[in-house]
Amino acid sequence: MYAYAIEDRPGRDSSPEPDVTIVVGAAASETALVRCLAALEPQRDRAEVVVLEAQPGSEAVHNRFPWAEFHLRSGALVPELWRDGIARARGRIVALTIAQMIPAPDWVDAIIRAHQDHDAVGGAIDPGEGLRAADWAEYFCRYSRDMAPFAPNDHEELASDNASYRRALLLEEWEYLRDGFWEPVIHPALRRRGARLWHTPALLVFMGRSSGFSAFARQRSKHGHLYAYQRGPEFTRARHALGVAASPAVPFLMTARVLRRVFAKRRFRARAIAVLPLVFVLYAVWAIAEARGHFELLVRVRQPCG
Repeated sequence: MYAYAIEDRPGRDSSPEPDVTIVVGAAASETALVRCLAALEPQRDRAEVVVLEAQPGSEAVHNRFPWAEFHLRSGALVPELWRDGIARARGRIVALTIAQMIPAPDWVDAIIRAHQDHDAVGGAIDPGEGLRAADWAEYFCRYSRDMAPFAPNDHEELASDNASYRRALLLEEWEYLRDGFWEPVIHPALRRRGARLWHTPALLVFMGRSSGFSAFARQRSKHGHLYAYQRGPEFTRARHALGVAASPAVPFLMTARVLRRVFAKRRFRARAIAVLPLVFVLYAVWAIAEARGHFELLVRVRQPCG
């Protein structure tokens, strides 16, 4: 991973600061990115759009959306793309999303309204049109908690695929962003500073088609492994050992949690049951990767004295 220091941010022009900087982590297909930017185009009067691409984008897409900034960070994970986008932002609010998400027509206005009272706001993520079985499995695995309806509430586990933050607050916590915008790291840091993390269905995006089951499984594997490392400094050898020993139960517990959420919300229950084996496999991939991370740390960490 590479750090992107605040003092090293590229210079910005002297034009007035926008209300919102939208940072799009683009690690999916160009088709997905085009749909995302097309949805943002009517809303760009109050926002600047910064796209961080994990692979070179086509000149045709760049020319179609000349009002967006495009920057290449080859091979970077989405949290690293977000980190670099935040470093380039000028808006007083930074909104994060990914190329697969299609924002609702009032997304930017809803963000601005929500930040009248809150420092960090996460929204609803609903399934879009034309999803395949693999897309539905990804949706339930990643976003069942964020599926509407739900009552507005304080919630530390916001999905940053549809979330926004007061930029000044993020810059104050930049030390936690140097390895990327990892939700399990930055959200507790914001909480410790006294920030209120608000979860509201007023901010709505729709998940479109993703890059497929294999691509998402590889992402889950990378993220699960890194997740163990991110929490490593907090854990003793005994806690790492527990992480390894308990890993076989994780896919069963997480899959059951998805079903409880879906049935409680009374939406897409048949879809959830149909793709349940795929959901289970995705959680198994995560559990194996996280257990591997715990095991690697287990052989290094020494039990603290006293």
